[in-house]
Amino acid sequence: MNKKLLEGLIDLNTIPENRKVFTQQLINQPQLIKEVIQIAGDEKNEIAGKAVRALELVCKKSNALIFQHKTEIYKLAKNSNRDDIIRPIAKIFELWTLNFYSKKPSILFQPNDKEKITAICFDWIITPQKVAPQAYSMQTLFLLGKEIDWVHQELKLILEQNYATGTSGYKARARKIIGKIEKQITS
Repeated sequence: MNKKLLEGLIDLNTIPENRKVFTQQLINQPQLIKEVIQIAGDEKNEIAGKAVRALELVCKKSNALIFQHKTEIYKLAKNSNRDDIIRPIAKIFELWTLNFYSKKPSILFQPNDKEKITAICFDWIITPQKVAPQAYSMQTLFLLGKEIDWVHQELKLILEQNYATGTSGYKARARKIIGKIEKQITS
């Protein structure tokens, strides 16, 4: 294992300069991304969450760089139960989906990408998760629902069912997404 890479992950924190330096290192040396994914896949490793956070930071700068590793990301998403791993993956899915539906996408979803992301995001919405992954999943599913007919109807139903027991953050995002779905239905 690359000692400098491990040190960079250990030092990855909320200080913007640390995040910026480490993100740039991964962009400049994309071969290190596989090692970061390996670390992220070891849930017993205390820095696994930081490894996925590093992937999210790179994704914010270069969707395509992380999308090349989509198979491993899907595997992480399906197999993880740790909040500090799920939250950044949910954000990565949101970033990919926003990019895919942008005017100049740098990534292209295949039908199976849409299916996998849809299934994982619905799992995160219907299982006990923190608000952030659920909010990112709502946005991702809303965008995917523009192409996948049944998604908006199912998403709206789940959001309405969970609304009463949701946190204030959940309710705020759910109201926004339900409003967008209803606006699409009436247009």
